Amino acid sequence: MRRIAGRLTVAAALLVLAACGRATEADVAAADDGPAPAASASCTDGPPEATVSDPGAEPRTLMELAPSAGDTGGIDLSLTIHTTATVDGVARPAMAAQPMVIGMAMTVEEVTDDEITTAIAYDRVEADGVDAATRASLETVVGIGGTITTTRSGAFVDGGLDLAGLDPQLAPMMRQLEEELASLTIPLPTVPVGIGATWDVVTDVDAQGITWCTTTGYELTAFDGDAYELAVEASQRLEPGTIEEGGVTIDVVEGSGSSTGTSGGRLSFPVAVEGSSNATNSVVMASDGAGTEQTVEVKTAIQAEITGRG
Repeated sequence: MRRIAGRLTVAAALLVLAACGRATEADVAAADDGPAPAASASCTDGPPEATVSDPGAEPRTLMELAPSAGDTGGIDLSLTIHTTATVDGVARPAMAAQPMVIGMAMTVEEVTDDEITTAIAYDRVEADGVDAATRASLETVVGIGGTITTTRSGAFVDGGLDLAGLDPQLAPMMRQLEEELASLTIPLPTVPVGIGATWDVVTDVDAQGITWCTTTGYELTAFDGDAYELAVEASQRLEPGTIEEGGVTIDVVEGSGSSTGTSGGRLSFPVAVEGSSNATNSVVMASDGAGTEQTVEVKTAIQAEITGRG
């Protein structure tokens, strides 16, 4: 959840440029397909690590995930997205709010001394205000499956989806969701902590070939030895760069974002099963693909909520 806003803001900016004639729909799709640049040195390579700034009150416990193979669970992710844009300082018509619910079932497949692998399967996709054709297309997401692998401390190691049989028009969206699988995991401290403990995690995420560097701060607000609750704050900054497709160069000038919220889960299950967040992001992009440079600024506000099942 901490990463979704940045990715969607870049996607919205590309769509506005396309509408202005500065990039074609093919450019937008190709930009999503393109290889990601190397992450900034200020972001991290490898599994994210939790840097503890305050170990919290006594008693302190090592928060290590301890599920069993065969454990099951499920979540529903509700998103409401509000987008506004300006082109050369002139406001464009606001994009309508886009409420959506995405559900998935999860089963722990394998638990080793070092890692946990969990199978996931999308079993629910609902969107308000879409036509019948779009609704039918979205329904092809149901049944798409994949895996998430984490360390025993919850740090994301790997993840992927099997997109066979998916409506091709939805492939870019699902590739984005595939790269967002890490957002379902929470890197926990590798040292004993207690109530009030705080730690930071630095990660990077690719959004249509552009890198967002995210610093997420966590505070342990409740813990009973299994179930935990966290207060979460995140800040993002975008690494400037360019997207080049079909002879059109789109300059990503700047971007930033922030979010606040809560998250929660159990040490007996490897994925966070409760949470909510409010995020805002802004990105500025420019293009002279039609011979006249235009600058687009897109702001996105996203309300997200994760609800566990059972």
